[in-house]
Amino acid sequence: MPAALANAFHLVTIQSNTNGDGRFPPTAVYPILKQDREQIMEQLKTRLAGLSTQLVAGKPYLSYQAVTDTVAALLFPNLATDQMAAAAYQQILETADALCRELGYQQVVKLTPPDVAFSAMGLYWSAEPTTNPQPEAESDPLLIHAGPGRVEMLDEGLLLDARLSQLGLDEVTRQHFKIPVTASDGVIALMHRAVASAWPNDYRGIWHDVLGMCIAGGKDSGANERLFTVIIRGLGQRRYWLFKAQLQQDNSGAPFLCICLADEASAAEAAMTEAAVAETRLFPLGHVVMTPGAAALGVDFGPFLTRHMQGDWGDELDDFDKQQNDLAVKEGYRILSAYNVPAENGETERIWIITEADRSATTVLLPSEY
Repeated sequence: MPAALANAFHLVTIQSNTNGDGRFPPTAVYPILKQDREQIMEQLKTRLAGLSTQLVAGKPYLSYQAVTDTVAALLFPNLATDQMAAAAYQQILETADALCRELGYQQVVKLTPPDVAFSAMGLYWSAEPTTNPQPEAESDPLLIHAGPGRVEMLDEGLLLDARLSQLGLDEVTRQHFKIPVTASDGVIALMHRAVASAWPNDYRGIWHDVLGMCIAGGKDSGANERLFTVIIRGLGQRRYWLFKAQLQQDNSGAPFLCICLADEASAAEAAMTEAAVAETRLFPLGHVVMTPGAAALGVDFGPFLTRHMQGDWGDELDDFDKQQNDLAVKEGYRILSAYNVPAENGETERIWIITEADRSATTVLLPSEY
């Protein structure tokens, strides 16, 4: 091809397999005239501008997936996504990026509940430029109390998720969601079993997959509930595990996400001993959180939480307080247990465990933080 003519063409190379059904040959080069390319780009820009947007706080967000699908459909109308070579897919992404920026979109962001519904979770083009948060000035220490404002305290680091923080999963959670996320006992037990198996699992990897699949896939079973499947190996012949994500609110109305197994009861029992299954749980713990002071002890609070929800109020309460707890279980009042837990140098440290009256949350804290 003469150089002048070659310069007038934009060459696209596509790799795909051929099986005689009319699909593209293994390697095909399709010349597109420059004027045709300009016309295609204008068509794409018009189509992208016509896509519906997601409004969050009055600001438009454009679906990343819708943009990619629109560009792919026009550039490669006869090529299935699973047959697309890396070069073709890269061209789609670069074209989508250039057009979105021409339309005024600056960056790709992740939208999750409560900003959008479960069905709308995913990546979006945003016109908002990225801003670097300014460091906050140090303030006087705050006294922590269990009750309303739990989600705000989690956001500010004044409370930590007692289940996930001890596994080092706070950062993974923040990478996926802007609201606090907690996991049920069944999910924690499942991760323990997977990590203890012969398969090379780790907590961060499993939790990353769980949160990623919660956002990327699944089926909405309600306005605030989603079912999704995660592949977890090393747990016998079963590989596919069905999870359920529920958007809930704390006492102050602030949202948080709770992730459990869809078959929580049977899965939890499978991970426990027969004696443990037979133990009576008098009330649910709800969202289990702990204060920084409690977290600094480095203690596994699991055994103490089990004693708490079985009605063993600890050796540090007098008979009157224990009777008040017994009444609180029946009447739906706040429940407080006190335990001495092992600390450094063979000493002990007293903790309180408080379950809210509505059973929405349980807090592990030091008495000095109340």
